[in-house]
Amino acid sequence: MGKDKVRYLVFVNGRWRWRPTRKMRSLGFRLETFGTALTAEDKARALALNDDWDLVRRGLAPAPRHIHPAGSVGEAYERAMALRAAERKAKGIAWDRAHEARDDWPRAWKWLDPAFGDVNPARIEPEDFLFIDPATGEAAGLLPKIEHRVSAAERHRVVKVWRALWKRMARMGYCDIHADPSLAITNTAPPPRQAVWTNREVLRLVQRAWRTGKPGLAALMAVTWDTMLSPGDARRLTAGQMARDAGGAVFFVDRAKTGRAAAGTLSQWSDAILSAYLRSLGVDLLDTAPLFRTAGSEPGPRGGRRWGPQPYTKDKADKDFRAVRTALFGLGETRQFADMRRSGAVEADAGGARVEDLSNKMANTIHASARLRKTYTPVNVPSVRRVDDARALGRARLRKGD
Repeated sequence: MGKDKVRYLVFVNGRWRWRPTRKMRSLGFRLETFGTALTAEDKARALALNDDWDLVRRGLAPAPRHIHPAGSVGEAYERAMALRAAERKAKGIAWDRAHEARDDWPRAWKWLDPAFGDVNPARIEPEDFLFIDPATGEAAGLLPKIEHRVSAAERHRVVKVWRALWKRMARMGYCDIHADPSLAITNTAPPPRQAVWTNREVLRLVQRAWRTGKPGLAALMAVTWDTMLSPGDARRLTAGQMARDAGGAVFFVDRAKTGRAAAGTLSQWSDAILSAYLRSLGVDLLDTAPLFRTAGSEPGPRGGRRWGPQPYTKDKADKDFRAVRTALFGLGETRQFADMRRSGAVEADAGGARVEDLSNKMANTIHASARLRKTYTPVNVPSVRRVDDARALGRARLRKGD
């Protein structure tokens, strides 16, 4: 087979994978994961999958999309997803790719489909979720599998989606609403993360990223720290979303998770870093182009390389952040990029910020009257800047150990 590149065969997270496009996945093609080293058998399998796809796209073979039996959980799931889409359409709600990526239903279905997709819901028992393996004496079933392979948070999310799906199935006549087998098991939420960064540590992270040839990451961290946006929302910022008032630069954005309007304010420090980074690009970005980019060429989605700075993806931002974090704090450090948002809230709380202002700043439902505030009090920059002042005061108090 020589050294010819195989379509859709990519090296991701330490393993070779045959990764179909979104259109291919919608027709039933699924991700296949190989080993860390690509063997002749792996290449042959990838080529065979490409041949299957070529036949489907040319109309010479039917798509491999799995058809769930009538009355099964899979059939109910497909109807439920169609109804959810219809509800959004009726309300005039249009989802973009960011909203789709945050939808927990398809994410949970990756676990639920193999276990229950072809099964009549009336035949599912609590022991399908959790039981004691008589051979090993250890907990087994779907829930321990999820927790072992991913996390307790993923297990909790899958059960929440299952229970919501069960209610929909009951309303569609597939099952008894009171007979959900998962209700026999307590779905305990994992403890929330408590990790925080200090301002000095973030300064060091930003400095290290800049000095090691990652100015896009340095600017992204600085903007994330000051705006208190999630890293995902910050990565999507564009030049067209930035404005200036008497207090400095402000980004106006709708948060992908909540849909609420947010005003991300910058300090002189982050504004200077962002300006220096944009100058370093040597080009003027379009208003719709993502601001934060990698330092050079990156692997392409189908193999090969894409030349020039590319917009930061979640995986690339996390990878570069881990490299900078490890260089400064060692392999034992587990705090994440996303912990910066919580850290800002800790600073603001220590500085005496009002919860109403913090709700405006974070664009979430932190305040008990968030529904009324969303309706009658749109986000306003003076409120957000009061949080910035409180963070500065709280930062000083935290340094002194008050």
